[in-house]
Amino acid sequence: MLTVKSKISKMADLIIALLQAIDADESIKINGENYDITHPLVNAVIYLANEYLTADDRHVHLRVLKQKGYNVFPGEQDRFGWLTGCIQLPRGVIVFG
Repeated sequence: MLTVKSKISKMADLIIALLQAIDADESIKINGENYDITHPLVNAVIYLANEYLTADDRHVHLRVLKQKGYNVFPGEQDRFGWLTGCIQLPRGVIVFG
């Protein structure tokens, strides 16, 4: 059975592995400054980010990503907080939320 800490580590590792694959694949299109959401790798990151970077324990996942050098920041905001989030990669941004 997975402990909470190992689950967080596995999810963060999975998101990081996907981000590294996206960064390495120059064939993935970028529209403006945003990665093409129809690409399967980008879509997988968006799905996982929506699941783990918006949940109650999101701060733990965000901290792990930031420790690995990924800039995660709010996209759109309102008075209640983030409406969308962004993950900055060297060639562009992945928007989730």
